[in-house]
Amino acid sequence: MDMDERSSNKGFSAAVEITVRVSGEVPVRVDASNVGTPEQQVGLTLGSVLVYLRDRLTVTAVVEGWRSGNYSAQLLGPARPVAYHHAGLAQVMGSQVSTLVRLGGIPNVLVAPITRRPGGVVPSHLRMQVGPVVWQVCDWNAYHSIALGWERAARLLSADLPEPDTDDAEDWIAARRS
Repeated sequence: MDMDERSSNKGFSAAVEITVRVSGEVPVRVDASNVGTPEQQVGLTLGSVLVYLRDRLTVTAVVEGWRSGNYSAQLLGPARPVAYHHAGLAQVMGSQVSTLVRLGGIPNVLVAPITRRPGGVVPSHLRMQVGPVVWQVCDWNAYHSIALGWERAARLLSADLPEPDTDDAEDWIAARRS
């Protein structure tokens, strides 16, 4: 058996989607390195999810998508006691990151209000999908704290960089990378 045959027998895995249920004020942390240079990177911790971002167009797309859920999130009302949610919500303490995601390009941001089914265990929430991460946002407090985190990351990635000369995002990204 040669090397190609052995390597073709190995298994592979990929996380295609992860779901995170959030309620109450979600702890947010923003760490940046090399801001204003081509090597800039922001690490955005949103509860148990750590997102690495390098491009302002990426985070701007997320901010705009997140804003599109604002009205629906307000209808959820303020945070409720954990018992209301009927399913495993644990308090996030410190930096208990369980998921790491590197976002690039222009991610799809999908927003959908979900109503609790009678007798069901999934609470009413706003389903916010950013790339492979789906947040089940159970109340306004969670929505607002995560939205502020995305906006802080966008401000950092916009620091000391010239505005794009064109409305065509792909041309602008290609010009920056060359």
